[in-house]
Amino acid sequence: MNALYACINALMLIWMLIIFWLWPGLTPPTLPFGVRVPPTHVNEPVIGQLRRLYRLMLLLTGLVGLLVLLLGALFLPLRWQIGMMPLIVLGAAVMASALYAFVHGRLRSAKEREGWYSGLRQAVAVEVGVPEQRVRPSPFWLGLDLLLLVALWVLTIIRYPVLPERIPLHFGPDGQIDRWGGKEELLWFSLLALALNILLLSLALALPLGRRQLDPADPEQARRDQQRRQQALSNMLAGVPAIVNLSFFLILLLLTQVIPPTDLGVLLVVILLILPLGLGSLMVFYLTRARPARAYAMHTNYVARDDDRYWKAGLFYFNHDDPALFVERRFGVGWTVNLGHPLGVVLLLALLLVVVAVLLMVLLLGPR
Repeated sequence: MNALYACINALMLIWMLIIFWLWPGLTPPTLPFGVRVPPTHVNEPVIGQLRRLYRLMLLLTGLVGLLVLLLGALFLPLRWQIGMMPLIVLGAAVMASALYAFVHGRLRSAKEREGWYSGLRQAVAVEVGVPEQRVRPSPFWLGLDLLLLVALWVLTIIRYPVLPERIPLHFGPDGQIDRWGGKEELLWFSLLALALNILLLSLALALPLGRRQLDPADPEQARRDQQRRQQALSNMLAGVPAIVNLSFFLILLLLTQVIPPTDLGVLLVVILLILPLGLGSLMVFYLTRARPARAYAMHTNYVARDDDRYWKAGLFYFNHDDPALFVERRFGVGWTVNLGHPLGVVLLLALLLVVVAVLLMVLLLGPR
């Protein structure tokens, strides 16, 4: 079992590395590593050099991480292997973000030192009105989400009357029951799945959330690229509930005693493989679909305004003079909050409270 968890941890780390390896190629050609670059300089040698440096450092970081996982599998107890799973995701995200910020600073310094914007006419272009093609999530994912959610609730309703008042609700890494509780907690489990579906599907259906800013040098190509990114993000958000619902359904098969506890090991393997493999594959597929089609050309006499000063490390947007609450992020796909907006700070605090609440709920529902 120790080797199994170590393999799953390694698999999660590899998928995270693949995602962050692809990430720099998802931004428009004029935003390498979150640095605003005019179309006349998108092929500067320093951009390619820094891209290779980022990927080399990411690869070395990944190799060190795999070595740590190997040593952990040899010397750490089983319970620690399970606890490393969320740390792997968080650690990989933090390290990749730090590498991204480092390369962002190097590229921005090179741009300012060589005067890439010298003599160019800067402007801001924004798409107004209703887009020609409204972004909608794939009917396939919406149908699969609904089907699995209905199956989850049907299983809960059918099995609830025949279950004893107290049922096993948590199993240790060795497969032994370490928490009992009332069967009414199954309803909270199903309600949690419903809430996650509503949240993610609402985001998928509500796109776009922010203004649609275009590159004034090549607005038509920028509009098509933006449409592609928004469609990919919408489908990705709609696909996540299907994977979550399938995992919840398998867990519910165990909690409702359709699958006996003796088969816990097999079920655990299936669930732990579905989550990293399913979510990772979904992200890789749609992130590659969101890639820009080609480099922008100078079809007008204007280039996008150099607004790097508002982006800290190319990741966080601070602009007190911008009335927009949401702006398109420079890192990956989707939108980020304007932390210079009064409501931006409120949303950030609310997000932190949600994270704390989820962690507390996990602790309360843990073994006791």
